[in-house]
Amino acid sequence: MGNIRRILAISVVFFCLVGQYDLVSAEESSNYYTIMLKNEKDFTSFREETQQFGIDVVYEIEEIGLIQVKATPKELALLERNPEVEKANLSIRAVKEETLPEATSLPLPSLWHLQWDMQDVTENGKSYNVYSGSKDVTVGIIDSGITPSHNDLKENLVPGSKNLVPVNGFRGEEPNETGDITAIQDLTGHGTHVAGQIAANGYMKGVAPEIGIKSYRVFGSQSADSIWIIKAIIEAANDDVDVINLSLGSYLIKGKTFSNGESSKEELAEIKAYQKAVKYAQKKGSVVVAAAGNDSLDVKDKEEMSEFIQEKLDEDGVTFKGKGFDIPAALPGVVTVSSTGPSDELSVFSNYGKGFVDIAAPGGDYRYLQEFGGEKWVSEGWMQKEQILSTAPNGAYFYSSGTSIATPKVAGALALIIDKYDYEDKPNKSIHHLYKYGIEEGSRHNKEELGNGELDLLEALSH
Repeated sequence: MGNIRRILAISVVFFCLVGQYDLVSAEESSNYYTIMLKNEKDFTSFREETQQFGIDVVYEIEEIGLIQVKATPKELALLERNPEVEKANLSIRAVKEETLPEATSLPLPSLWHLQWDMQDVTENGKSYNVYSGSKDVTVGIIDSGITPSHNDLKENLVPGSKNLVPVNGFRGEEPNETGDITAIQDLTGHGTHVAGQIAANGYMKGVAPEIGIKSYRVFGSQSADSIWIIKAIIEAANDDVDVINLSLGSYLIKGKTFSNGESSKEELAEIKAYQKAVKYAQKKGSVVVAAAGNDSLDVKDKEEMSEFIQEKLDEDGVTFKGKGFDIPAALPGVVTVSSTGPSDELSVFSNYGKGFVDIAAPGGDYRYLQEFGGEKWVSEGWMQKEQILSTAPNGAYFYSSGTSIATPKVAGALALIIDKYDYEDKPNKSIHHLYKYGIEEGSRHNKEELGNGELDLLEALSH
């Protein structure tokens, strides 16, 4: 399945995360570096040593021994002499589309007739009559924040949400970011849209309209450092969140990158840190759910992945030798979600791969757009028949599509399973239940695209 060039249209927003691969310059200007320690027990002493050298500590995650510093290459070399340093590299950022959603107010008593995806997953609302959840179980949404005042979401937003964007935001370029831990207001719309798929309970419905949600804000108005996302996984696990939703991801390289005769480290600290964070969350009893990605890639095809990543690196004159990974979706223990459209086929944009995808859920499609063209797609209502409606930052609603929108449906389903069957702190049991019972009849055959199959919430809650 080849890549397609995605077309931006009215009320459609895309959210794509990719890694930025830079190499150490000979110049002695300061840059941001991520350092992974061999043992988190040595975190305090290493931090003190760093500060004694006069090097700025920018961000830290003590639980897994990860630290971000702002330093010159010479200062980094000084830190790398410490035998407790396992990996050190230029910090990898997560880059999102800057396109904001165009929200549309819909003064209707109910938007259910526009929610083809929820009708599909819940068997036209029957699953709500079986179980709709409670505030005893919580989904932690690691994203761009949330709109706390949205009428469809405010009753399900339980105390404890956190802002993890530091003072002045990404690399000091966002002066409006105060670092206030309570500042969870969504500036892009993505996190609010995701939240609606889980727990909306008003004009529109999510899969679990009575379940609790918390927001862990890791995006301001610009990019984010991967360490913020990793920190959010740890924070959510420490807060006893039952399900962690990651409608995001990065393509990271396990290998070396080359530019101007210089090479990078063999493996990025961020890959190791993600692995440790996911394991940490599992030990704490949390299920981690992640989006497969929106680049139409067979993630298990090494050649296809390499060509895709190299095309991205060519823009910066960088080459690489090694293997590319879709992180965190490709990590062991993560429930990885691909996207389907109204025809129950894999969405044209969705990543896939045998042994990579675990389950599929409706995330929208562009087949009607390809068939009818942009003008008819909007004017004749085809957009509404394949895009996903959800909550918007200004209290209204907008259409979107992507594996980001499929993922929260699965996260919400797992939360309901945990709540109904008393699987708190038993992540493997809830996942096993989902794969055994919560799969649509006839969808188990396509392992490459749909994993165990397509989500069927009514069946998941009826056993």
